[in-house]
Amino acid sequence: MTKREFQAAESKEKLLRSAAGLFSQKGYRATSVREINRSIDMADGLLYHYFPGGKKEIFLKVYEQSMSKTLKSFKEKRNQEDYIELPIVQMLETIYQDFMGIVNENIDAIRTILREEEIQDEIMKENDFWSICGSEEWLVELLKIKFRSGEIREMDFECAASLILQLLRNLIVGTAFGFINEDMMDMRYRYFEYLAFLWRPEAGNK
Repeated sequence: MTKREFQAAESKEKLLRSAAGLFSQKGYRATSVREINRSIDMADGLLYHYFPGGKKEIFLKVYEQSMSKTLKSFKEKRNQEDYIELPIVQMLETIYQDFMGIVNENIDAIRTILREEEIQDEIMKENDFWSICGSEEWLVELLKIKFRSGEIREMDFECAASLILQLLRNLIVGTAFGFINEDMMDMRYRYFEYLAFLWRPEAGNK
């Protein structure tokens, strides 16, 4: 890498770090390109040299980095064998706790995405925002293992996994906008218990 290339890479990284902080503090709409430039003493107009798409391109890059980190963290957690060893209700609860821990680490970016239609549409059309919940395959495999161990009955495992992931998606929105209260937290655990009741082996014989 030449000295010029190194300086360009360093400037781009400074812009991304500065923009990420401002987006977190003020939101996407209230953050101006001029503020991003001035936060690192960069001349007006240079931002477009590094990011021709302007503020939107910068946010999408910040989001991409955050999402990549989030998915990596969640993947590392959900690959743990500990899930398999837990009873089904505790397994679902642990998945939820691990998932929400990752969500809370990225809550500012998530709130910005959900509040700003301009960037929400851009992200949603790529269908990758909800990939924060992961694909169904890993959860389907966990449920199949639980079936083979005799803890739950045979069922449409893809449908069951989809229900759990939809709950996680709903919790993203609820957490981002402060809709989650103690009653809803209690209902979540009761929901897990009810699913376990429906999934018990003897339920398939009726």
